[in-house]
Amino acid sequence: MSRSRVSTLASPVHERDHTKGPDDAPVTLVEYGDYDCPSCSDLYPILRRIQDRLGNRLRFVFRHFPLSRVHPHAQRAAEAAEAAGSQGQFWQMHDQLYEHQDALEEDHLIEYAAELGLDTDQFKQELHERVHKQRVNQDVQSGTRSDVTGTPTFFINGERYEGPLEFDHLLGALAEAGGFLGIQSQLDSDTPALRETIDRSRSGAPAAGAAIRDRFSSDEIFQRIVASADEEIDSSTRELFFSGLAAGFAITLTFLGHAVGSALFPTNSFLSAVLYPLGFLYIIMGRYQLYTENTLPPVALVLTRLTSVPMLFRVWLIVLAGNAIGAGLGAFALANSHVLSPAAMRAGAEFTRHGISLGWWDVFLKALFAGWLVAGVVWLDHAARDTVSRFLLIYIVFYMIAGAELYHVITAVCEAFYFVLVSGAGLFTVFYEFWLPVLLGNTIGGVVLVALVNYAQTTERRFPDRDRQLLKLSWSDWLFGQRTIRPEVSSFVEDNDADSND
Repeated sequence: MSRSRVSTLASPVHERDHTKGPDDAPVTLVEYGDYDCPSCSDLYPILRRIQDRLGNRLRFVFRHFPLSRVHPHAQRAAEAAEAAGSQGQFWQMHDQLYEHQDALEEDHLIEYAAELGLDTDQFKQELHERVHKQRVNQDVQSGTRSDVTGTPTFFINGERYEGPLEFDHLLGALAEAGGFLGIQSQLDSDTPALRETIDRSRSGAPAAGAAIRDRFSSDEIFQRIVASADEEIDSSTRELFFSGLAAGFAITLTFLGHAVGSALFPTNSFLSAVLYPLGFLYIIMGRYQLYTENTLPPVALVLTRLTSVPMLFRVWLIVLAGNAIGAGLGAFALANSHVLSPAAMRAGAEFTRHGISLGWWDVFLKALFAGWLVAGVVWLDHAARDTVSRFLLIYIVFYMIAGAELYHVITAVCEAFYFVLVSGAGLFTVFYEFWLPVLLGNTIGGVVLVALVNYAQTTERRFPDRDRQLLKLSWSDWLFGQRTIRPEVSSFVEDNDADSND
């Protein structure tokens, strides 16, 4: 005679558990999960959306249940998460494991530990000595007592959840358990516009404006920038470098187009700039890493003390190195081929020659204004909601940079290398008199605009239902650490009925 399945959680949540959210939250969701389980990975972004949606009304608990017979990396990954937890970064490793589920070999686990700034010697020792095996097994035993046989398995306020593993159904069950009537009524609505308004990305960034659906407020734009920056900061060194390398090589298209335009219209800077935005369209819409456009958003994380200054410099240096190498390779190819006509080759060499003739401070100030323009692209790009708008934005702004004879740092790399190769000029002279002021001007101009616009105007409403003191690194970690706090940006769609029932 078969026994009936246990429908309640046999082991209540206790201080040993890994939890997210306040202990007195009206709803507790317990997951028994496996880092090598495809279904758990599919559900991971849904759970992130739900956590962002409910905010402090939800306490989320993760317990290990590695199915080692079918998922060979599950046990080791669980122990890796615990090893990271022993250094205070369980949830950061948890996210890394689900976001890179196709790479769970031990070398990958150590790489993730290094990226999180953990003590890798301690991490490796704990993995090799199986220090956390018993801790993982305790979770498995608690799951077995609750009749958990597969992953993912959920318990809501101690009761087994048997419904579909989909966003609407799981959120609805949590809303019912917590008495969040506002959320329930929204889920019951069939209005597409309302559903779009409450929908959010995996990181929690708004998908539509709360007050006016097709327009974001400044604080909503800031949230989208923070979500983008969080993605950049979390990228591995390999991802950042090779994406930067591809972007640097693609900037060759901008140099090529500008050289051709300048050869055709040597006395008309506005007509000669027609093809200048080509490489930037390719890079920005293709989401490659470009020093300026894709490295400015992490400044927002630093200003809000969500990430440390060394983490920002890490992204900047890796991307800049990749961009410079890629642009140098492109310049080498153009200088040693017949892709450009003789007139275009002369025009291309003239860009740097003219810059050097202007003098250090004039180049710096031109680059400063270019940095402001690029920072404006960052802000407006996150405010735009369609490809056509982004295309026109990128084209117009970068056309302005060339038309006004301003300087962009990565285009300048290509121009400078090309000039050295075709003219025989000294590399150090070109670096100091031309490229260095462009680098400093772009960086300072962009950072100042990010500080003035993206940060200052959202000071009081940045994360409205989060304790801002819990969303900040300590000053020592901010200045010297290798840490990032996940912002978990929250919903701007208020649930009046839910608030009255919390």
